[in-house]
Amino acid sequence: MDGFTVVRCQTCAHMASGFDEDAHGTVAALPGVDEVLAEGLRAVVRDSRHGVLVTSGCRLRPGLCGARRPGLMVLVQACDAERRPVSSVIAIGPVRSTGDVRAVTRWLQTGAAPDPMALPARLRCAIEREGAHG
Repeated sequence: MDGFTVVRCQTCAHMASGFDEDAHGTVAALPGVDEVLAEGLRAVVRDSRHGVLVTSGCRLRPGLCGARRPGLMVLVQACDAERRPVSSVIAIGPVRSTGDVRAVTRWLQTGAAPDPMALPARLRCAIEREGAHG
């Protein structure tokens, strides 16, 4: 993959979205997940030749986000060196922990994108790709 566009949902950032699960299965709010995600994505884009990070409002169909598990959403589209799209938009999320942030940033860094099967199953969003709109 020559490049990519990553869209970080600013709407999700204002929702209660950081969650972490301990060894006993207890899920607790984890403050700052959005800041960790934003910094991680900035670092990946800085280190890439043709990566672009966009912060936007919700890019999914109205009502779709309310029906899913809480967490941050990221959309990714691979592109060539001239910034022309070469893949469909991939919805990633919900990103709920620092481990999820590491998985997403590693996926982008290693060039595994745009293959969603290279992501952990918990991040392969159940929202269909057609749900994303430009």
